[in-house]
Amino acid sequence: MTDLKALAYEFLHEAQNSLKTDGYLNPTAIVITPDENLIFDIEFETEEERDEIYSEMMDVAQQKNAGAIITVNDVFPDDAAGSPVQLQGEGWGQLAEAPTEAILITVSGSGFDTWSLICPYFRRDDRINFHPAREIRNPGGEVELLGDWTGKAGAA
Repeated sequence: MTDLKALAYEFLHEAQNSLKTDGYLNPTAIVITPDENLIFDIEFETEEERDEIYSEMMDVAQQKNAGAIITVNDVFPDDAAGSPVQLQGEGWGQLAEAPTEAILITVSGSGFDTWSLICPYFRRDDRINFHPAREIRNPGGEVELLGDWTGKAGAA
């Protein structure tokens, strides 16, 4: 099986670079199958389009016997995943400011609890300042975005 933690951190690094160079991050989903990793760019204008894209992706995940799905999103946290890291003391400078956005990477699949990697950041002039990323347990977190694609929640 693919090292999901290493892959999540690799996607975090790519997302940070995308934000630095382009100024924005397109939502992405990666479906991990036994034979390949399928990357879906998630572009939508309405909630209906979003739901349709995720539905198609989950169909492919089930058809290809996916072991995991990794989603990469740019979010506006309202205390997402708890309080941000508090950086105090000399030397932290602008990093001590409260973040206004975050990169959120969620890893879900069969045989393990869903977990997320969150990296808060804020924009200052033409720069983006990232806070340290942290991992959080997020059991059932796939239901928020993908529905119960893993079958762990049981019958509704």
